[in-house]
Amino acid sequence: MIVVSMSFQHIRNATSVLTVNGKKILIDPMLSNPGELPPVPFTRSLRRNPLTPLPVAIQYFEHMDALLLTHRHFDHLDKKALSVLNKKMPVFCQPEDEAFLLKAGFMHVHSIEQSYEWYGIQMKRIKGRHAPGIAAKLLGPVSGYLLNTPAEGSIYIVGDCIYTPAITEVFQTHQPDIAVLNTPRAQMLLGTIITMTAEDIVSIADLSPSTKLIAVHMDAISHCTFKREHLRSFLKKRGLGHIAVVPNDGEVIDL
Repeated sequence: MIVVSMSFQHIRNATSVLTVNGKKILIDPMLSNPGELPPVPFTRSLRRNPLTPLPVAIQYFEHMDALLLTHRHFDHLDKKALSVLNKKMPVFCQPEDEAFLLKAGFMHVHSIEQSYEWYGIQMKRIKGRHAPGIAAKLLGPVSGYLLNTPAEGSIYIVGDCIYTPAITEVFQTHQPDIAVLNTPRAQMLLGTIITMTAEDIVSIADLSPSTKLIAVHMDAISHCTFKREHLRSFLKKRGLGHIAVVPNDGEVIDL
C-alpha cells in the first residue's frame, strides 16, 4: 500500500494549498476580505461575499510554486488573487480558461486537455458538470484534476462538479488515495443544486472505501446552504463520522 506523505491546507471556501513532491500548489484562490465581492448571481441570496475572513495573512500567497484552477467563477479566482499572485509562477487550468489567464498577466499558463507532468507530478484533467441540464451551460465549464506521484500517491481535486457517471468512473478506475469534495449543496434561484451534497459523500465512500475524503467549500459563500456543522451532524447521525474530514479554515491535514 502506498504511504501518502503530502499535506493539504484548507484555506477558505475552495481555496487550498496542496504540498506534493515538495511543491506548494495553490488551488482556486479567492482572497478577498469579507463583503468585497458581490452576491452570487441567479441565487436567492443578496448577501455580499465572502462571509468569512482569510485565516492567514495575504502575504502567505506570495510564495506559492504553482496555481491550479478548476474554473473561473469569482469564488474560485477573484480580483484580489489576480492582483497579488506572482504572475511568473506556472498556472494549470482547463483549456477554456487559458486566454483569460494570459490576458490577466500570467506568463506560464498550461492548459490541460488530458494530462500534464510537472516536477514528477502527473496531472490528469477530469471534465465535469457544474449543474444538471440547461443550468450547466449557464455556469460554464468546470474541471477536476487527479494528481499523482509514485512516492506520495494520488489526490483527486474534484472541484465544483456535481456527481456524474464520469466521476463514478474515476473512483472505480483509479481508486484515489485522497479526494477533495466541494459539498456545500450550493443552490441557484429555482433550487437547482450545483455542487456535491452530503449524500454524494456517502455514495463515493461506498464506491471507493479506501479513499480518504476531505469535504470543503462551506460557510464562506452566500448560496451555499450546507455548513460544516450540518455535514458533521449528518455524518454522525448516520454513524459515518469516520468517512470524511471536514476541516476548519486554515487547518492543515497531513496525508
